[in-house]
Amino acid sequence: FYFEKMNSENRPVCLLCTECISVCKEYNLRRHFKTTHANFDTTFPLGSDARRHKICGLTSCYEQRRRTLFRACTEQERAMSASLRVAWILGKKKREFTDAETVKECMLASIEEVTDEKTQNSLIDSIKKIPLSDTSTIRRKETLALDICETLLDKLRKAELMSLAVDESTDNSNLAQLCLYVRFFDGEFFREDQLGLIHLVGQATGEVLFNTIVTFFGENQTQGLSARLAAVAPHLRSLHCLIHQSLLCAKLSGELKETMDCVIAIINFIRCTSSLQLNAFKRKLTLFSADLCPGKILHFPTLRKSDLQITDVMTRFIDALKNTFATRFDHFSIPTEVMRFVNDPFCGGEFSSKAKELVMSLNEASLQLKLIDIRSSEDLQQSFQLAGSEKFWTHEVSHEKFSHSRSLVLFILTMFGSTYTCKSLFSHMKAIKTNNRESLSAQHLHHCMRIALTTYVNEISKKNRFLNMWCISF
Repeated sequence: FYFEKMNSENRPVCLLCTECISVCKEYNLRRHFKTTHANFDTTFPLGSDARRHKICGLTSCYEQRRRTLFRACTEQERAMSASLRVAWILGKKKREFTDAETVKECMLASIEEVTDEKTQNSLIDSIKKIPLSDTSTIRRKETLALDICETLLDKLRKAELMSLAVDESTDNSNLAQLCLYVRFFDGEFFREDQLGLIHLVGQATGEVLFNTIVTFFGENQTQGLSARLAAVAPHLRSLHCLIHQSLLCAKLSGELKETMDCVIAIINFIRCTSSLQLNAFKRKLTLFSADLCPGKILHFPTLRKSDLQITDVMTRFIDALKNTFATRFDHFSIPTEVMRFVNDPFCGGEFSSKAKELVMSLNEASLQLKLIDIRSSEDLQQSFQLAGSEKFWTHEVSHEKFSHSRSLVLFILTMFGSTYTCKSLFSHMKAIKTNNRESLSAQHLHHCMRIALTTYVNEISKKNRFLNMWCISF
């Protein structure tokens, strides 16, 4: 039989008709030769010089075609790689699709100025082969964004824990967009990345938001967004946005809205600081409520100087504000002892019962024993001093030996430190979808956002599925 084996796919190619055989087995090769080239042995008898010259000619012809095709594929791969890199840089800079054509013009102009005539023509020909039209750039960004999404989802599926930040806003076209931001530990680092940007149709109610999220994740139903998510994931912990909480507080009394504008700023400060300040503020609210009831108004000097009478609106307002703090700020808190342990495991007291309330899957007995082992280890103490808190727990502590302690710490560190990352996404969105780009589709906006905000670096030159997009297969 007269076949050559392809290096790329390891499949045999017939030298007589250049047809590829699916499986490299003797039976398949014999069947192809006998059915397709049955007269070859008659025309070129076995052992004859004519047969020898024919085989040599076929082999050299195949090698010449292969080299020509390989050279063409190599040039196309380089052009594709350059196109992808330009699209990646423009995407990170939040530039328009048409800017790629401007980049190409700048490259050609620069080559004409800085190179001599000997190398100029070949460089200009190479630059002109790079596909940098607006439509090509759109396709390149789609390819890059989908690859980033696949990488993120692959990492996310392997993660033990994840935090999901959800926010909704409108773009420059007044279209509602739901942002899903995720934080998780990928085995090496804690990652924060955009999980999705979903265009919302209709009113953005809790029902719509929930259905959109469960469609993305593949789950279903109950009442209120946080309650519904808790029904899907019973151990889910939810934390409202500070700004959203403040706006809800402002709705407590329309007559006292001006006063609430000042209270909003105070609420933000209190919620962002320690739990001690939060408890102190709640105790002050109780004191103020008791001060208003008998009419002493010791803590309200402005009201004391005024001729206005204490009204039911004032007392109801204080009581409603106190209840709002109780329902909205007490629904989720991390015990101080647990936070101290995460920050420094070698100081502090016993906290296993509070940790068990926070993470139901923990083995309290095992946590107590391993806590003694950690604090008794001089090697771990030295590692902690050199590595710091986060690196100590992620790289220095054995996952098998201290599984419960490490799970507790990862539970805490996986949480978002603030809502800033998710909130800032909409600033980037408005920088991409400007007034001049209002026709940008939701899908293309999502692709542009993913490239601009991802923490992953796309190694284009190492990904053959990018570079082989134009190559012709045998």
